[in-house]
Amino acid sequence: MIEIHSGDSVVVGVDGSAAAIFAAHWAVDEAISRDVPLRLVSCAQRSQGTDRMAIEYAATCLRAAHAAIEGTGAAVKIETAILDGNPTTALIEESRRAAMVCVGSVGIGRFARALLGSTAAELAERAACPVAVIRSYSPRQQHSEGSIVVEVNDWDENHDSIATAIAEAQLRTLPIVMVGTCPPETGITTPNELRRRVEVWQDLYPDVPITSAPITTSFERYLGNTPEPIGLVILGAHNAADLPGLIGSRTQTDRDNPEMSVVIARS
Repeated sequence: MIEIHSGDSVVVGVDGSAAAIFAAHWAVDEAISRDVPLRLVSCAQRSQGTDRMAIEYAATCLRAAHAAIEGTGAAVKIETAILDGNPTTALIEESRRAAMVCVGSVGIGRFARALLGSTAAELAERAACPVAVIRSYSPRQQHSEGSIVVEVNDWDENHDSIATAIAEAQLRTLPIVMVGTCPPETGITTPNELRRRVEVWQDLYPDVPITSAPITTSFERYLGNTPEPIGLVILGAHNAADLPGLIGSRTQTDRDNPEMSVVIARS
């Protein structure tokens, strides 16, 4: 398997929501593939007179998430921790030692509020490791659905984005669609150049089905308009600010690809 970001654990933000449980289930394979623990964390934002309640709620959330993962029988080591303070700040600090940070896209608690708006981009932009925002996932799914979609561009970080897409495709047995915007000002001047770049990666990883999708519109518009199911989108770190638009609002993408999750790649 392609080398991916290393770290002490795969961290999951848990807030008591179903979305957080989805994220925890999705993260199990990430932890197993790296041979690191799955670290479930919840925040207790305490104020005078509410310390005990905040801590008890966080502990309850962690017990529920731990039980959900344990119930699948997955061979993964599970750690839990109650963190103090703002969830975004806490997750960013966790990211300094993590292989990946995973969160649900919606929820009922503090992690949910941290992801609905500009703080979603803050987490994605400031984290020291890849960030996965998971919309829906069930360990009982017999087969993963949709493709992994990644943009091909001339940013220096594009290699990291494509490498992340390859690693996820190998882990989840999904095909990849490499999307390239072809007007001359983008640097990718023709569909032939896009196909050439795709062929380079296909030769390196013949076990991963890879197709090219030349477009004349934006990558975001492609995601909203394509009729093909999308399981996972890989964004480069410079596109982290686009995350709330892809995940946090009710868009065309929500209706056509309700399972679509996003990973912000980072080396």
